[in-house]
Amino acid sequence: MSILYRIAGLFPSFVIARRNISRAKTRSALAALAIVIGVVAIGAVGGGSVAFKQSIFGTIEEQGANNVFVSPGFDREQRFFDQEDIRQIEATVDTAGIVGTSSQSAEYRVRAGEMKDVSVTYTEDPRALYEVGIGELPTNWRNSVVVSNEFATEHRLRVGDRVTIEIEEETPAGTVQTTETYRVSAILAPTARFGVSQLFLPMEQLPERRYDQIQITTRNVDRAEAVAAELDEEFNGRKSMLFVLELTSLVRFIKDIANSLNLFLVGLGSISLLVSGVAIANTMLMAVIKRREEIGVLRAVGYQRGDVLRVLLVESGMLGLIGTTVGMVIAVGATVAANAIFLGNPLAFSGEALFYLGGAAAFGVLISLVAGVYPAWRAANERPVDALRG
Repeated sequence: MSILYRIAGLFPSFVIARRNISRAKTRSALAALAIVIGVVAIGAVGGGSVAFKQSIFGTIEEQGANNVFVSPGFDREQRFFDQEDIRQIEATVDTAGIVGTSSQSAEYRVRAGEMKDVSVTYTEDPRALYEVGIGELPTNWRNSVVVSNEFATEHRLRVGDRVTIEIEEETPAGTVQTTETYRVSAILAPTARFGVSQLFLPMEQLPERRYDQIQITTRNVDRAEAVAAELDEEFNGRKSMLFVLELTSLVRFIKDIANSLNLFLVGLGSISLLVSGVAIANTMLMAVIKRREEIGVLRAVGYQRGDVLRVLLVESGMLGLIGTTVGMVIAVGATVAANAIFLGNPLAFSGEALFYLGGAAAFGVLISLVAGVYPAWRAANERPVDALRG
C-alpha cells in the first residue's frame, strides 16, 4: 500500500479527480454513458459498414469485375467476330487474356423422351475463363465436353459420363438439327460469377470460327476500366462498332453510395458525441458549483490557477477515457461480428475499419477534454474569497 500511496503522491491531480468522480457516481456514470454511445455509434457503424462494403465489392469482383466483355456494336455490319477482329482488339489493348466465345441454346437429353434446354458455349479453352475443379481437358477434346459445377450437381454427372445434346445448325440448305453424344472430360470449379454456361464445347465443332463475344481478362478493376476506354476510343468514334461492357462503373457507383452512406452514419455518431460533450460540460459545471467552497480552500492553501485547471481537466478526461474504453470494447465487438458475418473472418480488420475505430476513440477523449475546458477555466479564475463565501 505504501508504494501505491507514493505513486499517488506523484500524481495528486489524478487522485483528486478520481475521488471527485467516485463521490458523484451517478452523475459521472451518466456522463460516461453519453461518451459510450457516441464512440459505439462511430466505431461500430464505421467498422461494420466497412466490412459490409468489402463484402459487396468482393462479390462484384467474383462476378467478373476484372473482365471486359465485348460484343458487336449496333453499327457493325457483321454480327460476329473473326480471328482478324481478335487480332485488332488484342493490338489495341495490348494485353493477354483475350478469349473469343460463341454461345447458343441446345437441348440436353435427360432420359429417353425427356429433353431440357441448356446453354452451350464454344471456346478454344474454357480454362482461360474458369477454373477446372474435377478432371482435366485433353489435348484434343473434340469428342468431349466440359460442364459447369451446377449442371453436374443438378444432373449427378461425373467425369467419364456421357452427355447427349441436340443442336440446331444453320446450313445453306436451311436449319438442321443434329444429335451428338460427348464424354464429360472435366467439371468446372464452383463460381459465384453470373452467366456461366452449362456446357462447353471446342470451337472446332462449329462450321466457321465466328465469335459472338470476346472476353478480356485484366489484372484489376482499374485496368479493366482503362481497357474499356481504349476500345471505345479506337472503335466507337463516329459509329458504334463495339458494345463494351465492364463492371467497374458499377463498382464505382456502389462505392460512392457506400461511402456517402458511411459518412452520413458516422456524422450521426459524431453528433451524438457532441451531445455527449455537452453532457460532460454540464456535469463538470454542476461539480464546480457543488465544490465551490472546496475549490476556494484549495486556492487558499496554495493551489494555483493552473493546479485547479489541471485537476478539473483530468477529471473530465477520466470521464471521457472511461466512456471511450467501454465504448471501444463494444465497437470492436460489433466490428468483429460484422467481419464474421460479411467477410467470414472475425479478425479481417482493414485499414479503413481501424481508422474509424481509432477516430472514435480519439474523438471521444478529445470531446471530453474540450467539454471540461470552460468549467475548469471558470473554477480556476474565481477569487478564493468569493468561493469561500459560497
